[in-house]
Amino acid sequence: MIDWFSEHGVELAGFVFTLVVTVVGWAIEHRSSKEQNKEREDDIRFLREQLDSLRRQATTLEEQTAMQRADHDKPPFSDAEWICGSLRRIRIEGSRDVHVESVTPPTDTYMFHLNTHLPDDFAPSETIEYVISDPGPVELFWRWADEPNMSLRRLRRVSYKPV
Repeated sequence: MIDWFSEHGVELAGFVFTLVVTVVGWAIEHRSSKEQNKEREDDIRFLREQLDSLRRQATTLEEQTAMQRADHDKPPFSDAEWICGSLRRIRIEGSRDVHVESVTPPTDTYMFHLNTHLPDDFAPSETIEYVISDPGPVELFWRWADEPNMSLRRLRRVSYKPV
């Protein structure tokens, strides 16, 4: 047996050394793999949190856009305001210019006179003034000034508020 060790001792030592290096390499690789896996899981969790945050931001932006669009598209007229006597006015509100085609009482039973030249485009804060014998309703036909192909919309203003 000693002869065998003397003949194959170097080979046996090389085999044992290779086996030890292999086992140590596997152990180191396994530990490194576990660390990388943990880092990847942390990255995935971080990315999921970012994705959730971005989805919440997108939802919030969609809601803000819907509110702005609703505000942008709502009829841009104030209630009719009493100035003095039979004189009334409607103020243009909002952020867009408005094309007003006509303002009339819904029936011919009221004395009505328009003091503002129509049809015309009006910027925000400009007014349309008219004289009416009864503080009843007026009908207003309008469209957005920047949308010339838009069909006219009808708006009926029933109330007025004293200034």
